[in-house]
Amino acid sequence: MKRIAGILLLVLAVSCSAEKTQLRELATLVEQDPSAAYLRLDSLDRSSLSERGQAQLDYLQAASFYHSFYYLDDESSVALSRACLWFEDHGPAMARMKAWELMGTAQTAAGNHKLGLVSFRKAQGVALEIQRSRQRAEMTVLLLFAILATLVLYFRARRIQAEKQLMAEREEAERTMSIAEDLQSRLHALESGADAGADMLDRLCEQYYVYEGTSNLQPRILKEVRSIVEGLRSDPAEQKKLEDKLNGRYDNVMLRLRAAFPSLKEEDYLLYLFTASGFSSTTVSTLLGREKPQVYNRLYRLKERIKASGEADARFFLEVLG
Repeated sequence: MKRIAGILLLVLAVSCSAEKTQLRELATLVEQDPSAAYLRLDSLDRSSLSERGQAQLDYLQAASFYHSFYYLDDESSVALSRACLWFEDHGPAMARMKAWELMGTAQTAAGNHKLGLVSFRKAQGVALEIQRSRQRAEMTVLLLFAILATLVLYFRARRIQAEKQLMAEREEAERTMSIAEDLQSRLHALESGADAGADMLDRLCEQYYVYEGTSNLQPRILKEVRSIVEGLRSDPAEQKKLEDKLNGRYDNVMLRLRAAFPSLKEEDYLLYLFTASGFSSTTVSTLLGREKPQVYNRLYRLKERIKASGEADARFFLEVLG
């Protein structure tokens, strides 16, 4: 049964498609050669058409007759009336407008001006409906285009934002790896047993040992470096630990500096500590949270202040600072 129903639906679809094509061709022929179109329309089997096809046939027969003779006989007039009523109830709007327009034309030509005016008004009303429908469709299209443009701009902005964020993350990773390399470069000084970055290197080397040869190596190194940076930047205990090591290596240099220059800001002491510990400008600027030019300027001012102080240890402070 399902197979039979499917076959019937297929036959019906093919039949409807053939009917539309045939009536569309006849509508074109009505405009080009109304007399030839009337003969072909008259030969069609009305009972084989759908209700809509019959309404279209009625309209086309009336249109071809009127354009051939410029009036409607009784049969054509009845056919056009049937078409007007069917299209009035079922549409489409364009067919309804054309049917009422032809009715008004034929009625006016026959001298029935009042009925012709009524038919023309109906055609005009349908035309306004079509215009409003088209305007709504145009507005809908414009709205869709606006939404589409907004979405395109939104996703473009998101893509640009993501690219910027990725670039910033890469730059941050490169900077952090530069700091890691700076800390690792202190490895040679471990032989003396008094390197300022020994504890940091132990932590880095531990991560390197555990994750060497895996995809987690760089993320783990980066995480450890960030932890070291954060400790040196904001943890007084870590700063004190580094300061003690520098004091042990250079004859209590930080104690003597604080005593000689008690009015320095804490950031100046840290600048001296990090620079004297041998950290690179990238590492120092990161630890202080300053741009490199600011670090250079501040370090220059610190050196000049030490030079001009007249302190007995001034030369010693500058030599340690390097």
